[in-house]
Amino acid sequence: MKRVPRQICLALVLAVYGAAAWAQASWPTRPVRLVVPFPAGGGVDIMSRYLAEMLGTALGQSFVVENRPGAATLIATEAVANARPDGYTLLVATTSSLVSNRFQYKKLRYDPDGFELVSLISYYPMVLLANPSLPVRNLTELIEYARKHPDALSFGSFGTGTYSHLAVELLDLRSGVKMTHVPYKGAAEALPALIGNQIQIYADAISSSLSYVKAGTLKALAVTSPTRTATLPDVPTVAEQGFPGFDMSSWASIVAPRDTPKEITDRLQAALSKILQSREYKERLFVLGQELPPSKIGPGPFVDQIKSDIPKIRDVMKEAGVQPI
Repeated sequence: MKRVPRQICLALVLAVYGAAAWAQASWPTRPVRLVVPFPAGGGVDIMSRYLAEMLGTALGQSFVVENRPGAATLIATEAVANARPDGYTLLVATTSSLVSNRFQYKKLRYDPDGFELVSLISYYPMVLLANPSLPVRNLTELIEYARKHPDALSFGSFGTGTYSHLAVELLDLRSGVKMTHVPYKGAAEALPALIGNQIQIYADAISSSLSYVKAGTLKALAVTSPTRTATLPDVPTVAEQGFPGFDMSSWASIVAPRDTPKEITDRLQAALSKILQSREYKERLFVLGQELPPSKIGPGPFVDQIKSDIPKIRDVMKEAGVQPI
């Protein structure tokens, strides 16, 4: 066989790399899946649908939300970790996905450090809710009631190890009371349980419970952020009610499978940067009781956020006796 001239080999190599580069630069050419680890109707889901709509407009292609709830975000997170790194499967990752699950599972079936970190997209405090039949008006009265009625109160969450769970566990630790934990898959299950008095307390994202609070169906006792929220300005923080320094606020982000080409994540970051700075996105977050991320867009601040959350979550779970499964 004759040897192929070096010039032809080089041309073939350049053609292959050029085609790959063109494919990445033209991303997306088909719909992108945005996997959400909670059921439809919750705060993260609603925010993700807003964002998907805006990303579709910015990038000229449909972004389709796919809900894969359960196991404290494990099901969705594992699915995306194993997806092809081609930019067509992305995850709305939360604190549970990238931080809490490190300590929740003995053998985590995905690497929480094995994603391409695109950016934080929202920051959301929790609101501590009570069933209207519970004879308390604020956090102070709740603590007093729990002390007088040991083992009488149960609280719901959208999964063991999630911020919804750990916020109440931290409150129990700081106050010396003990409420029984009842985990659910998400707000779509936990809110009806609270309204039906199957549980008496529930820490939820403001977005999914705001309408119930405004209607008087549920009582808002406190918010878990360091300062009051603009959405519920009359609801005091946990810190204001006798627990200084209390802060259990979560965040949501966009991540991609490991080895997703940088050209794709860069384009996604550029689109997100414009969206997060837009008046429309800020207004939509306000309606949902969420806020812009406390740090700049991009992977650098994202890494810093994760590093600061790891010891906090680890310590709360250890002190609360949350055993890995």
